[in-house]
Amino acid sequence: MALSRPAPAPSDEFDLVYRREMGFVWRVLRYHGVPPSAVEDAVQDVFMVVYRRWQDWDQDRSLRSWLFGIARRVAATSRRGASRHQRKLAAVPEPAAATSLDEQAADRETLRRLALVLEQLDHKLAAVFMLADIEGLSAPEIARELGVNLNTVYWRLRSARARVNQAMAVQECRP
Repeated sequence: MALSRPAPAPSDEFDLVYRREMGFVWRVLRYHGVPPSAVEDAVQDVFMVVYRRWQDWDQDRSLRSWLFGIARRVAATSRRGASRHQRKLAAVPEPAAATSLDEQAADRETLRRLALVLEQLDHKLAAVFMLADIEGLSAPEIARELGVNLNTVYWRLRSARARVNQAMAVQECRP
């Protein structure tokens, strides 16, 4: 059964409304806190909603009041997105102080050796090790993700850590 979709706005009418009301929508978005760097995208979002929902516009209601309501909701969504973005940026740790080229080379060598060790490790142990020690997931999260018993996760993690430590120590001894 095909779903019927409302017909979009007639092209000439929509173009006329867009040209005539874009400045109004722009001002409403700025008034409602959309930053200057994001207002152009927000204007486009408003007119995408207008285009899709053209048939929902009650002709007895003024066009500007309809546009105002749409713009207000788009502005709120934009602010929430910006707020989430700022929280994510704040959660990112500051970059460490610049390290010397020798330290960077040593770090890369350590990562290369760790990758080789993980390739040799049983895939179940490697998965738990990577999720816990590299991705930072807790044991209960890993158990849910992998669909295994929590005690199995703890056993695999202890076993993987011991094998990784042993293999890394052996590689340290090699020239």
